[in-house]
Amino acid sequence: MDAASDRGDLLAGGDLLRQAAAAYARTLGPEDYWWLGVGLAASTLADLQEKEYALRRIQQLMDRLGRTGVEGDWFERFLVELAALDAEGLLWPRFERDPDGEMVPTGVAVNPAFDAESGYILALAHLAIARAVNEGDAEAVAPLAEAIGQIVAEGLRPEHREQVRAALEIGAQEP
Repeated sequence: MDAASDRGDLLAGGDLLRQAAAAYARTLGPEDYWWLGVGLAASTLADLQEKEYALRRIQQLMDRLGRTGVEGDWFERFLVELAALDAEGLLWPRFERDPDGEMVPTGVAVNPAFDAESGYILALAHLAIARAVNEGDAEAVAPLAEAIGQIVAEGLRPEHREQVRAALEIGAQEP
């Protein structure tokens, strides 16, 4: 993908999150939007890695999430897809591996104001981290990870939007 289509795809992801409640004909809460933001980041990574099967599986899981929420074996199936993408870090700061290798909750709660825009900026922040790691820019990772933690636990602030935009070099246009 070229830079222009990458930007278009990223902006379209924001539209999808804003329209999710209407698309699924149900009220979505902060947790739902957090999961959808994580799913948007995961599906974008799968697409960028040209892993079409993983992309379809993630899209199916996101559709299931949108319709019914996180029920049954949904989390385990989603975790398998993230592991195949080497993207389990998308679950941080809410989940982490324990010493036995199990993915466990950290106790970090999603801020009650977390909404579609928060999910979108979260997805972009995760993609910015993936880009930094891919480009060997270790210095960029810690501030972005800190921003992700703040967005999830404390709420989205204007400086988070600017930090993520700068990291992705997507300019001053509103997402």
